[in-house]
Amino acid sequence: MRKSLVRRGAAAALAVFTGLTTLALGASPARADVKLAGVTLSTGTVVLDGDAGCANRVKVTFKVYDPQGDEDEVLSLSADVTGPDGDIVDFLFPSQASRSGDYAYFTDWVFLCGNIYAPGAYRVQTELKWWDENYDDYVVERVDRFSVKRPTSLTYDATPEPVKKNSALTHRGVLKADPVSYGAKKGLKGAVLKFYFKANGTAAYVYKGQTVTGTGGKYSKKIKATKSGTWKVVYAGSGARQPQTKYDAVKVK
Repeated sequence: MRKSLVRRGAAAALAVFTGLTTLALGASPARADVKLAGVTLSTGTVVLDGDAGCANRVKVTFKVYDPQGDEDEVLSLSADVTGPDGDIVDFLFPSQASRSGDYAYFTDWVFLCGNIYAPGAYRVQTELKWWDENYDDYVVERVDRFSVKRPTSLTYDATPEPVKKNSALTHRGVLKADPVSYGAKKGLKGAVLKFYFKANGTAAYVYKGQTVTGTGGKYSKKIKATKSGTWKVVYAGSGARQPQTKYDAVKVK
């Protein structure tokens, strides 16, 4: 079972569980040096297949500044994880993992199930509460965010290679995306793909045009080739889909 409290002092703990504390949210705390110094997520984006089981997808590290380290308080640290629809999908009750000087570090994991949790924006709402020697309690809250996206795949081939100067180079391939629920990736129709070119000896890519995927996620685009270099096709992704970029080096003769 996850730990929800870090206890310091039997008297303060007794006060908490006998209802002797009074809420002082927004007040100037007696222990002004206690604060939530930071929250770090192991990733900002989780690429989650619809067939995936439930696992620890995001590690959350909480940094608490608490230099006094005395015996007259109880610290409570927890977080709610909400999904795109606003419903709570997980509760975090972090355990202290380490301490360095005046800082204590607590960790826990967000568990996400591929066949249950929808793609979109997720919120980690953290609450740090402490009780002072007068049994007054103080609360600090913070919100951090990460996103869940479904995986995609993209193939790309620019032909012919080599290509004659000023001739049309055909860019083709297939874009597929994982469904929200069970099942293999399927062709994604109606997605915008953009093409860029970087000539040999230059540093920057130049935009050359775009196309839209058709049935089965297939695409094809003809663009005139004038120099040797590297082409790339970019799918920007969306709030629900993973972005993709593929490259192909082409020689112009």
